[in-house]
Amino acid sequence: MGRPARPELREALLDAARTEFARRGLERARVEDIARRAGASKGAFYLHFAGKEQAFEEILQRFMGALEDQAQRREDAEIAFRTAHARRAPEDLRPLQMEFDCRVDLEILEMLWRNRQLLAVIDGAGGDKYHRMVNEFRRRMHGLVAGRMAEKQAAGWIRRDLDPSLLGDILVGTFEGFARRALDQKDRPDLDAWLRSFTSVLYDGAFAPREPAQAGRPRPAPRPRGRAPARRRRAAGSD
Repeated sequence: MGRPARPELREALLDAARTEFARRGLERARVEDIARRAGASKGAFYLHFAGKEQAFEEILQRFMGALEDQAQRREDAEIAFRTAHARRAPEDLRPLQMEFDCRVDLEILEMLWRNRQLLAVIDGAGGDKYHRMVNEFRRRMHGLVAGRMAEKQAAGWIRRDLDPSLLGDILVGTFEGFARRALDQKDRPDLDAWLRSFTSVLYDGAFAPREPAQAGRPRPAPRPRGRAPARRRRAAGSD
């Protein structure tokens, strides 16, 4: 009878695999190094995983699952927030909404920072399997965000001339871009400051009410057509 797999060792192997993948990439990472880092034998690794690819797939699925869970908790908090402030005018709600967004989105940003090396591993992994997993995840996140934007637009909180799908592209793409840029940073950036800057730019473009050009200024009366101005007529008659 073979030795039973131990749950605590499985977690230790996943932690070790995450470190080795970040250091060497999926192709160059070795099972024996993962096992040694976890304080186990190579044989013990194969009690839990068919190979390093299976370990990486589980790491990736856990990461995307954690992001989706956080995104869903954010949606639940958003519904509660909108219900609590349903009677507020959009212009009065804006500062409260901005504080709410920065508070709940900071956890997502923290998660991206902690797992930023995964993107580098995915980019360097061979085959299309992992890219399909990430693209499907990205599609779900885009649908979630675009749906939220559409609801805010219907409630009059967002400009009606904007496509909610475009706002979804901007939000999902910006957070992913942050994770990719973070690959080159050794020190943790000021995530709160980054988030507030981005949220401010987004609100200025999407949430600010559109005002007509030169609002409040009287428009000059149009000149009657077919007749030249009096000055020109007098000048013409003096020739």
